[in-house]
Amino acid sequence: MLDGAGALSSAAGPREVEQITAELIGAELFRVLEAGEDGLRFSVWFEELVGAAQAVDAEYGSRLLYGLAAIASPEQAEVCRKALQGIADAPEGLDDLLHISATGEVLRMRDAYGTRFGVIAGFSYGDTPFVYLFDIEGAEAVRLASAGVFDDVDQAVDAWAAEVGESADGVTPRPVGGPEDLLCLTDLAIGDFHVFGDESRVVMDNWFRAQRHIRDLAELLPPPAPLFDFDATPMIAAFTAWYEDRRGAEPDPDAVASLAEQWMEAALPETWYSVSPLRIRTQRALIGDWLPGDPVTLAAQDLLPDLAAWLAERAKLPDHLREQVVAATK
Repeated sequence: MLDGAGALSSAAGPREVEQITAELIGAELFRVLEAGEDGLRFSVWFEELVGAAQAVDAEYGSRLLYGLAAIASPEQAEVCRKALQGIADAPEGLDDLLHISATGEVLRMRDAYGTRFGVIAGFSYGDTPFVYLFDIEGAEAVRLASAGVFDDVDQAVDAWAAEVGESADGVTPRPVGGPEDLLCLTDLAIGDFHVFGDESRVVMDNWFRAQRHIRDLAELLPPPAPLFDFDATPMIAAFTAWYEDRRGAEPDPDAVASLAEQWMEAALPETWYSVSPLRIRTQRALIGDWLPGDPVTLAAQDLLPDLAAWLAERAKLPDHLREQVVAATK
């Protein structure tokens, strides 16, 4: 990390210093992920990095401290600030990185499947505005799919749509109506103990920055949802009625109950009745871990395409997206 920090010497301003710092960090985090190393504690490493930057007797050492302060937790950012106070020849023009603040503007997008979210929050470096995009996947465990800093909302919308694909066609950002609209952000699991191991390089570039900006928005966020506290009875009853109407027979009640509970477990409440190709693939993998050969397991596997068809119909998905859902069940 320190070997690459010399690139900060040519950074043109605060935005570039922050971005280069984020990418240097992302490269290192991505390296250890690809190496399959165990026992990763990214926050501890970050603390060590702050200490190492203080010891660098060169201008890029102080520039690195500015960059780290911009993406650090409030506690670590304060450590960076104190370290910079002791540097007599700290570079000029970067103090805005010590005073990043939320403007209060927060917009949200949700794709046609209902499982992918985009949250765009306004921030500023002093008097210079920018927006931060959280691209959140809710088809599995809630996780960061991508993120980044952009000049304005339009740029962030275009970036989110490019990442999400055709299920984002025609989606426009809307102001957040209340804390419940940001539950996807509250339950974004990107801390040290939630390393999935298949994160993209973009996610690793934003590993600390995304957490920092979640903290910046803390006053707007609701408390975490009890993701394992749900009642599957309404889903069981509605799907059973649909199945009997379509198939002329009653589905296996134990399989329906197990399938519905599996579907809703650990999901954001607003996605309980959402279906997407990724969610189908995830559910297939989870059911595959049930007791092999058990009648309930076999019946649930047989019922999954019907559940997907019912949910797609219920959500009024357009034909081309419904076809992708059906294809994922095969």
